[in-house]
Amino acid sequence: MTPRLTPRLTTTADAALAPLGALAALGAFTRATPALLAERELLRRIDHKYVLDRARLGELLGALAAEYAVLPVGEGGAAIYQNLYFDTPELRCFHDHRRGRRIRHKVRIRHYPDRELSFLEVKTKRSEVITDKQRRRIDFSREQLDAVDLAFLREHTGELAGALAPAVRVDYRRVLLFHPRLPERLTIDLGLEAGRGDDRAPLGALAIVEIKRAPGGAPRTPAMRALAALGVRERSLSKYCAAMALIHPTVRHNRLRPALRVLHGLQGLQGLQGLQGS
Repeated sequence: MTPRLTPRLTTTADAALAPLGALAALGAFTRATPALLAERELLRRIDHKYVLDRARLGELLGALAAEYAVLPVGEGGAAIYQNLYFDTPELRCFHDHRRGRRIRHKVRIRHYPDRELSFLEVKTKRSEVITDKQRRRIDFSREQLDAVDLAFLREHTGELAGALAPAVRVDYRRVLLFHPRLPERLTIDLGLEAGRGDDRAPLGALAIVEIKRAPGGAPRTPAMRALAALGVRERSLSKYCAAMALIHPTVRHNRLRPALRVLHGLQGLQGLQGLQGS
């Protein structure tokens, strides 16, 4: 029997769900069916990212309840996500993102403890708009790359594959919403925490909202309108890069400072105190 992966989330993640007043609003949503979940996989898509003070999450969910369906999973509707990101010793993936290179990759193993599933995933940014994701299922909880994994990575990242090693963990809880008619899904991540070895860095009282929609779909969706009504602007933000900036504060991240300052302003992260002069 495959061993059950022990959640790596600390009490920070629990605090993100307690009190559960905001997530109680999920009770007003219809339930997403397995067929809808499959239709909204959106491995090729356009991503829009927003950072929201968790205290306003109830307002957002209330505005979305009539338009979206929720995937009923995990505690209070929020599933555990555990991610192990890979990079080269020179942090090429991180720096390619930081420099805005046209073709850049993120490589991770993602665990879904609530469903006992694990995947090896490659996300490739081919323009400032389009993101492609490729993934293959692996044994639940496995984090060692085998020959088949490396072949998969070579297929999608080329020579980068041979230099990859674990770089940072990013754990959180996620709410998943799906539009029943538009090719769109919405994720809301709570209780984010970055880690490497024994070092942990919580991202505190915020929610990261991502709208994922099919290319050519509606340019302005109900979720975008709801966020605009709350005064929440779209941000360029990578959870991986934010985690690397926290866990590796000496790496260059000048181009990430606007997004990191948003996080800093929301919760006063200790790890970001030196950003103004970095």
